[in-house]
Amino acid sequence: MNTYYSIGEVSKITGATVKTIRYYDEINLLPASHTSPNGYRYYSHEDIWQLELILFLRYLGFKVKDIKGMLHHELPVSTSIQWQIEAVQQQLEHLQRVQDILIQANQQGDPHTQLHYLHDLAEVLNKGQKQREHFIASKMQNAIVEQQLPEDWRELFLVTYIGFVPKEEDLSATQLAAWTNIQTLLNDPSFTQEIREKLGPFWQAVQDQNLEASPWGSKYNQITDNILALIEAGKKETDPEMQEAVLAYVSLFQNSGSSSLLDNLMTFLQTAEKMTSARLEKWWELVLTLNPSLNPYAQLQSMIKPTAEWLIDHPDALKRRGVSS
Repeated sequence: MNTYYSIGEVSKITGATVKTIRYYDEINLLPASHTSPNGYRYYSHEDIWQLELILFLRYLGFKVKDIKGMLHHELPVSTSIQWQIEAVQQQLEHLQRVQDILIQANQQGDPHTQLHYLHDLAEVLNKGQKQREHFIASKMQNAIVEQQLPEDWRELFLVTYIGFVPKEEDLSATQLAAWTNIQTLLNDPSFTQEIREKLGPFWQAVQDQNLEASPWGSKYNQITDNILALIEAGKKETDPEMQEAVLAYVSLFQNSGSSSLLDNLMTFLQTAEKMTSARLEKWWELVLTLNPSLNPYAQLQSMIKPTAEWLIDHPDALKRRGVSS
């Protein structure tokens, strides 16, 4: 003889509320095995087993419709499990992100600073990629890019700076912190003025040499791509191929024929030194944290300086390759 349990008894056995059990019956997820003439629901041992399974699947985060599909054989169990694994992975990533944010906030020191840090992060979280790009563009347009420059040069530099913004909408806690610090720097008039002054020698060279942005930009991309490929191939500053590539890079910033190549190399390094500062180095560090895809270009810059210095220290290398020093 089958044993049946009332809805109240099933509630006590499983811990599910009476309301929940009734709801599962109404949507045909767990119909009662027997209903009395006066409308009372009764459940068998198998029904209780199935309810316990449903409750556990709900605990694991499965949606009711997916559970119904599995139990009614409308959805492969393996498919539903895989979907849930992916959903859990997204939740884990979100929780990790929240933990990272809280850890960084806790490291800010006094409570006032911590609250301001969390407020700034909230503002960043509410901004998408397009808003971040607009912020960068507006700051560069109004405070950095020289207005007397031709339109093509202003456009080239704005596109370059906008490229610092990563394409993904959701940033990690580390990226969020970097973006917050970038905003702080760009909102500081003294910093934007510093960038304007440091870029002065380059803008002067553009005007003196009457350079056009498009051909210069194409040549720049070709040369930098070549250097990156050489770095990838394991070439060092002592390799002739790397030296040729770096000399081509230096030529982008020097007026050809104005002085010897050796003088150009020394002038290039001196100018590069004048165009940096502690805050600008911090700026580039933040940019690389915000957008790790730019790291190869940091490697490029790290290769150019030692190669130029090696050539200055070994002028005979220029002569051996038929280049006058």
